Amino acid sequence: MHLGIKGKQVLGVTSIVGAVVVVLSLLHLARLARVSLEESRARAELVANAIFHRARAVVVEGTDPYTALRGDPGLRSILESSLYSKNVTVAAIVDVDGRVVADADPALEGQPLAAGGDLSALLARPALSQLLAIYSGQGRNLELRQPLLLGTTEFGSIHIGVSTLLIRQDLDGSLRPAIATALGALAVSVVVAILLAQRLLRPIHVIRSGLTRLGRGEFGVRLDLDQHDEFGELGNFFNEVSAQLSADRAPTAGPMAHLASTAEHLEDAVASVDPGGERLNRQYLSRVQSTLRYSRKLAALGRLSAGVAHEVKNPLNAMMIHLELLRQQFAAPAPAARSVSLGSRVAAAATVTTDTPPIDAREAIGHVEVIAGEIRRLDEVVQGFLKFSRPEDLKLQPVRLSALVGEVVPIIQPEAERSGVRLSVECDGAPDVNGDPAMLRQAFLNLALNACQAMPHGGTLRIQGEATRDHRVAISFTDTGVGIKPEDLQRIFDLYFTTKPKGSGIGLSMVYRTVQMHDGEIEVQSTPGAGTTFRVLLPQA
Repeated sequence: MHLGIKGKQVLGVTSIVGAVVVVLSLLHLARLARVSLEESRARAELVANAIFHRARAVVVEGTDPYTALRGDPGLRSILESSLYSKNVTVAAIVDVDGRVVADADPALEGQPLAAGGDLSALLARPALSQLLAIYSGQGRNLELRQPLLLGTTEFGSIHIGVSTLLIRQDLDGSLRPAIATALGALAVSVVVAILLAQRLLRPIHVIRSGLTRLGRGEFGVRLDLDQHDEFGELGNFFNEVSAQLSADRAPTAGPMAHLASTAEHLEDAVASVDPGGERLNRQYLSRVQSTLRYSRKLAALGRLSAGVAHEVKNPLNAMMIHLELLRQQFAAPAPAARSVSLGSRVAAAATVTTDTPPIDAREAIGHVEVIAGEIRRLDEVVQGFLKFSRPEDLKLQPVRLSALVGEVVPIIQPEAERSGVRLSVECDGAPDVNGDPAMLRQAFLNLALNACQAMPHGGTLRIQGEATRDHRVAISFTDTGVGIKPEDLQRIFDLYFTTKPKGSGIGLSMVYRTVQMHDGEIEVQSTPGAGTTFRVLLPQA
């Protein structure tokens, strides 16, 4: 039988309450058992003292003590009346050999007295041990023994027996109210557990409904959850991501519209042509160059879109899988596999089977935490996408390359010193470039820092600037580090691709974007174990 989260919570709370009730009932019963044993010992001592005083009055020196005890009617009357004391079943005087001298039943006189347990020793044991002794077996007698002396010589003893069976009957009568109380407590615990389960599972139902609506493509989906617990934090993340996704998927900001907005910032590829030969060639060449630049920018945008599609698909897959696992806890399992579609925006589907073993409440909270983490990750992906693809206004101007590199060197110097990297800068003779100083400074900084991090055991970073053909300037960043694997060279500029354990996969993508916005090119050559060279080509001012 498979139990859902609600059933498990009710069962868990009821089990805890039941265990507490059982423990308290045992402790209460043990206390009653001790009280009953102490009362029985007090009655046995009272009977034994009465018999002792009568026996001392009957037995005198120079006479047979056994004959005197058996022949005294007053002593026999005390022995017979002692059997009417609560829980007392034996009252007798025995000789030193253990044979009965006087008993409430004269037929037992002269016969050996059956030995019983020691009542005083049992009272010295723990309460639970006393309770176990009372309820073990078919019942037995617990004796209180008091010696009889003639002068200084013991000639017999008084034995008062208390029945554990009679004590058990008294305890059973006291146990009935405790059982009724326990059943009432269990009934109350079931009702409370059901109410708590409904309150606990409500946020999960709300989150599931919100994710389902979001997966169907609805805009502006929001969750109204209590802001004072972990579910409230999860709801806030969901609302932020939902708002961002809704903005990106709206008709005015959808993928095609966003692509169109980006394309508006690219250079217009239309060129006018007239019959003049030289002017025709010049304009035709300009059109070809513009078209090539336009194609490169579209290729960069395609790489960006592919990376975002991959990064968005994975967290959505994970969220829907864990959501389906949660759904199975409060839905009857079906024999067939169930497939959950992630929507037309995501080229993936999460498929789970309904015969997944049930999970407990702590595992459900673990699934919720996974969903929250994936929502945070999805939010980071969306923010990185917007940061990468949002058009920026270039502030093009002549930039002195030596001065720009001179601003980067002091920033990377501490990182280089920590890794034992020696810097070599050769940019004094390089011509000025036409670009945005702030954007180029950040791009050069990323390339230099990556080079230093590729040399954890020291090496040399050479930054060189020189003029090239076609009115361009080449800026090279050459390191002697670990190099790049051949299979990774084609992906190093992809958004979110990284080979570093804690890398974000955005740095080189931003460098690639900056170079493309400047109508430049970036080349990379690497030999594993020998080093890497990044070569940036920018228009000359």
